[in-house]
Amino acid sequence: MTGALEDHCGTVSIDGRPITNLRFADDINGLAGNECELASLVEQLDKASSNFGMEISGEKTKIMTNCKEPSKKEIKFNGQILESVTKFKYLGSIISNDNIIL
Repeated sequence: MTGALEDHCGTVSIDGRPITNLRFADDINGLAGNECELASLVEQLDKASSNFGMEISGEKTKIMTNCKEPSKKEIKFNGQILESVTKFKYLGSIISNDNIIL
């Protein structure tokens, strides 16, 4: 997985350093600056997973944007459209698309 994530050229950065993902245990949160970049990241993760005999869970994988406009592009893998959400739980906190952490 590390190779797929490190080879991804993302446009999200903190203090000039590109950030493409957050990882903890078996969870990976991909970060992308636009929909095409996100689709590419999902595709790279799916390809890297299958190389190791693993598969991404379509039921557990969600997409969240912090844009005012809803996502227009369907992000999918293995023919499944990934569900778009307005909040998700990560490490015990609820992160929402309006930048509020609960």
